[in-house]
Amino acid sequence: MNTLSNALIPRRLRFESQLAFRHLLSGGGQTLLTVSAVAAGVIIVIFITSLIFGLQERLTELLTDAIPHITITVEEPAPAPLKEVPGASEGASSSLIEQQAPQLKFIDNWQQVVETVYTLPNVRAVAPVVSGQAFVSKGANPVGVALVGANPALQDIITPVTKNLIAGKYIDLASDEIVIDAELAKDLNVATGERIRLTSSTGATDSFTIAGIYSRGQGRGNAYVTLRTGQSLFGYGTSVNAIYVKLIDIYNADSVADRIMALLPYEARSWTREFPQFLASLQVQTASAYLISTFSLVASGFAIAAVLIVSVLQKSKQIGILKSMGVRRRQILRVFIFEGLGVALVGSGLGAIIGMTIVFLLSLFKQPVTQVGQTPDPLFPVRILPFYIALAILAAIISTVIAAVLPARRAAKMNPVDVMR
Repeated sequence: MNTLSNALIPRRLRFESQLAFRHLLSGGGQTLLTVSAVAAGVIIVIFITSLIFGLQERLTELLTDAIPHITITVEEPAPAPLKEVPGASEGASSSLIEQQAPQLKFIDNWQQVVETVYTLPNVRAVAPVVSGQAFVSKGANPVGVALVGANPALQDIITPVTKNLIAGKYIDLASDEIVIDAELAKDLNVATGERIRLTSSTGATDSFTIAGIYSRGQGRGNAYVTLRTGQSLFGYGTSVNAIYVKLIDIYNADSVADRIMALLPYEARSWTREFPQFLASLQVQTASAYLISTFSLVASGFAIAAVLIVSVLQKSKQIGILKSMGVRRRQILRVFIFEGLGVALVGSGLGAIIGMTIVFLLSLFKQPVTQVGQTPDPLFPVRILPFYIALAILAAIISTVIAAVLPARRAAKMNPVDVMR
């Protein structure tokens, strides 16, 4: 301790620091109790925040992982009365406005659109796609399915397929191969390697080998082919009918979509505007997570303070002895500041190590898989957050030092004879 004091502590504070160190060593079980109280407070905060934000992240993933954050399409023209159409003849006209039937809408310059979107901040991936309705059959019973033609490597980032595979592959998909979901495979009674026939909404038909089967556990999913195959089936030539965008910060989708519409003559729909109920659920979950974490920090701080206050009050006689020996009030305060700081650093350090170890061990538990080949999900969706760990340590240090100083300050003002009675 003397060597450490000489190296790290200024000369004018060495008396107080050495006295504080001796107090802690002589405290024995009491010192161990206070250190344990600080460690327990940090462990509780780390455990609760890791569990709460892990659950919040899991919910966010379930709601938004399987959808693009922004979808770029050709804007649907709004119907207008005949009298407002340029060049229309004057006179009486019907006031009934009818929406035009959906037409094929091509994005011919999709390469330029992709390059432009990639220049925007917060963009993680951009995938041109051809999507539409089709029928899949194995024998005589056709089944309707939503078909997506895209580059597998890019689409796997937008709406992950590979991580949900229960058989086969998706990356390196060939032009005559298709990936379907487990519900469709069950309806058709097919497995990987078998051939099925696909007929698009335009009437084009072809046979495909099932290269992979996936399951997200959310009902019927899409079927996936390559971009070139999708263009051929739907008659799009070299064009696409949509461009999917994946973001880094999913809650900033509205501003990115508005920026895309300002730069390009297309409609950009964000997931927050398409699914407002999803956004409301996530906002409630996030607010609850922050509220519970804040209360955990406050409760742990009060628990630590309660233990430290009792510990310091028990040392009133020692304070009286120090004052009778000529030790000044500010020196006594420094002694207890050093004691509180020592307890806080050791206790919070131990609490952080034990708390992270508990969280890590919980992350190893997995849920039983419902289908062969499926990756098991964690039983406890915990998340280690360095920011909240640092915040828990800081809160523990501050509450410990304050809890040590306040009663010591009051005792230091008392008459030494009164204190020692």
